[in-house]
Parts: sequence; C-alpha cells; structure tokens
Amino acid sequence: MIKIFPSLMSANILELKEEIKKLEPYCDGFHLDVMDFHFVPNLTFGPHIINMIAKTTSKELCVHLMVEHPEKFIDYLQLPENSIIAFHKTTIPKPSNFIKQIKKKGWKASLALDPDESIDNAISIIKDLDQVLVMSVRPGFSGQEFIPQTLTKVKELNKYRKKNKLTFRIAMDGGINEENLPELIKAGVDDVAIASAIFKTKDPVKALKKLKNQA
Repeated sequence: MIKIFPSLMSANILELKEEIKKLEPYCDGFHLDVMDFHFVPNLTFGPHIINMIAKTTSKELCVHLMVEHPEKFIDYLQLPENSIIAFHKTTIPKPSNFIKQIKKKGWKASLALDPDESIDNAISIIKDLDQVLVMSVRPGFSGQEFIPQTLTKVKELNKYRKKNKLTFRIAMDGGINEENLPELIKAGVDDVAIASAIFKTKDPVKALKKLKNQA
C-alpha cells in the first residue's frame, strides 16, 4: 500500500504541533522540505525545528535536504532510526560517501531527482539507495502544478527496479492530489509527499482521509 506523508511546509507554522497531532493517526509519516535560501530561493526548517518535530511524532520522517553542504547539516539532526534523508546529487562531491554517512546514523538514503533530471543520474548509486524521490514540481515552493512528464521517470524507475530485482522505494513530491494520485499508484509510486491538497483545504483531516482511502 502506498504511504502518504503530509508535507509540513504548507502547514500552519504557528500551530505545527497541533497540525501534526491531528493528522498523525491517518498518515504514514511527515515530509520536511529543508531549504537554505542558497540551493533554492526559499527558507524553511532549521535543525532545531526538525529535531523538535522528531520529538513530537512517532511517525516516520522524510527530510528532503535542498541545502548546500548537506553532509554538514545532518550532523545537527537528532532523528529516530529509519528516518529518510533525501538529497540532491549536485550538492555532494561524493554521493557514495554521503550515503555511508547517512546509513551510519541508522537512517535511509534517498536521492531526489529534479523534473528535468534523468534517472541515469541515479543508476551509479541506486543499489545503495533506499528510495528515489521524483520531484514533480520545481524545488523551492509549495502550490505548484504537477508536471505530467515526470510520470515517465517513475515508470522507468519501476521497470529498472523489477528488471534488476532491487527493493528501493519510489517516492514523488509536488502537485499531488486526489485527481492524479491513482495514476501515480498505477505507474509504481510507493510514497507520496502531499502539501496543498491537505493543508490548503477547509478540513485537512478529511482531505487526508480521502487520499488515504484512494491509496
């Protein structure tokens, strides 16, 4: 069954604990988009806030690092085992070493692919990855429309996974809602980060339940 991770970037930051607690019974985990205003033109969660969130919920966390020097950033994180760390290959001189650094902490390694980025950029390290995160919008801002062409990438990853008998999960983030979720599942997506389709509704819990029923 597909896992749904509400993306806290779109949550009410002044009521973050309350938002987490009311959604927690109905989701599989929470997605955190971490931006440093350098790698992408936006600024979101710092290590202190991330660590506080980790203490607030028992659900799985996916921390998507859109930052320069992610290898330094994770030294400040205090996350439970099996938390997911997603990174962009262009931010790391030696991705294989960074994956080892992630796994040494007991976390899972995920490579994020931008909408224009080929799966070829993942192949050299894919056997060491626990997840590949396909971005279906441009990194940086919530509320963008889903880019349909990114589904081709999901299908290619799913085909490669089956052919090579690998177990990495395929995740997707950006513009996901109840209209396109069935198509994503059919293409082979395992995990989805959902922001506006949950938090920009009148009743986020009701919206999450509806998405969960689809999954």
